[in-house]
Amino acid sequence: MLYVAARLWKLTDACLWFDELFSIHAARHGWAGLLAFVSADLIHPPLFYLLLKIWIVIGGESLWWLRLFPVLLSCAALVPFFLLCRVLRLNSAEINFALLLLAVNGYLIHYAQVIRMYSLLVLLTLCSLWLFARLCHIEEASWRSWLSLWAVNLLLIYTHYFGWLVILAELFYLLARRRRKLIPFCKLIGVLFLCYVPWALTVARAATQSAGLAQNIGWMPRPDLDALARYFVQLHEPLLFREAAGLRGARLVFWLVFYFILFGCPILFWAARSLKARAAKETSDDKLLFLLTFSLLPLVGVFALSYLLPHSIWGARHLLIVAVPYLILLAVALRRLRPLWLSHVILIIFVCWTLLVGESQTLKKEPYFIWCAWDELIARFVNAEAAAPRGTKIYAFEDLTAYHLWFALDTLHEKRFQVALVKDIPGLIEDPAYFLPRGFAEISFSNSPAINEESFWLAFRDTAWNPERQPLKTFTERGYQVEERLQIEAHGYTAFLVRLRRRH
Repeated sequence: MLYVAARLWKLTDACLWFDELFSIHAARHGWAGLLAFVSADLIHPPLFYLLLKIWIVIGGESLWWLRLFPVLLSCAALVPFFLLCRVLRLNSAEINFALLLLAVNGYLIHYAQVIRMYSLLVLLTLCSLWLFARLCHIEEASWRSWLSLWAVNLLLIYTHYFGWLVILAELFYLLARRRRKLIPFCKLIGVLFLCYVPWALTVARAATQSAGLAQNIGWMPRPDLDALARYFVQLHEPLLFREAAGLRGARLVFWLVFYFILFGCPILFWAARSLKARAAKETSDDKLLFLLTFSLLPLVGVFALSYLLPHSIWGARHLLIVAVPYLILLAVALRRLRPLWLSHVILIIFVCWTLLVGESQTLKKEPYFIWCAWDELIARFVNAEAAAPRGTKIYAFEDLTAYHLWFALDTLHEKRFQVALVKDIPGLIEDPAYFLPRGFAEISFSNSPAINEESFWLAFRDTAWNPERQPLKTFTERGYQVEERLQIEAHGYTAFLVRLRRRH
């Protein structure tokens, strides 16, 4: 109940944001058009978008219904979670503690509410780990067991490219502990690769028609020790997800030390006891190696590849593949902590901290972001412009703004207005993480000298109204004056929708 309630909590408080618009936009295409649209983006395989399209056909595009889809996928992940715990032979206390950590984990809750493939990625990762663990514990696995693992891994790699890291971690574990099963597993990887070739070729063709991945991930910095520290903190925070930018300096050090003492030390103690038992040639516990493999190996792999590849691939949202195995590892380590009262003390501290965070989050008002303002402004604008002629232009100066304006108009089935993007205004700053979908022609491009209509609209953001600042300055100097102004304040900025008319 806590697990489900935490994921339904404040489900519709935040409006749709840029990446979620892309998901819904993809699902609005026909089946063939959807595959072409997603492949042009290069960055994600198509399975989630196909499932989302079916979900929208069933229930429509209300915010609650759309957000319910990833939440249900997140809740479905409980099934392979329990099955994995059973295969690993965890006792009831360890399973309950792991479930508590999963239920209140702010990192998992945040991405369970986003209309992206992250919940599906967690679900399929857990299914893969469960089937893989079951294979490792069976002396003579049947062809059905291998086929089940192959099918789940195929769905996994068609959900996210990081699914391949899960499969490589499985290969590493077999090399370390179950070499007898190595040959059939390598055959499975070979068949997976062959089944992946059609999508790889499709993406390769799309990449030749664009600038490649530089636009998608070229803005992402290569990870450093601070990035690892921030991710470690994010992995532990209950009912709270803080963006990496909010964790720096003394605050980062404080939370790093706090969570390391609370959770990192028990894992180190368990690892030390396990190494001591192995040195004494006592029976070793495979749980530690299994959970460490899937908690650390993908993380190390992403860190290394971010330096070896032309562009960094480091991103907290993609590293969800390590979250559940790590939290299971943490739960087992805490339950094995000796003396046992230390485990109880940590549990009490964690529960008290969770309750405090829960209270503060309940009282906290969700920030009103700039992209939410564009949706609201368009609704006002359409009502105010009931008599506007077809072809009325709205000029935007950022991809983020243009895409939200277009999506809001498209959702309202409003065809009288056309959004155009202007990129030659000096002094305007744009976030490179946001860009229009490739091959998307419904937003036109223009430059300021070509804008010579009698009347048109500008959409831009600024900290305050100032006609002497860009982009207004360019057009007032060309003989235009402000005739009407709509505005909404949003999280440190104000969104402006302004009608300009030529002076006579």
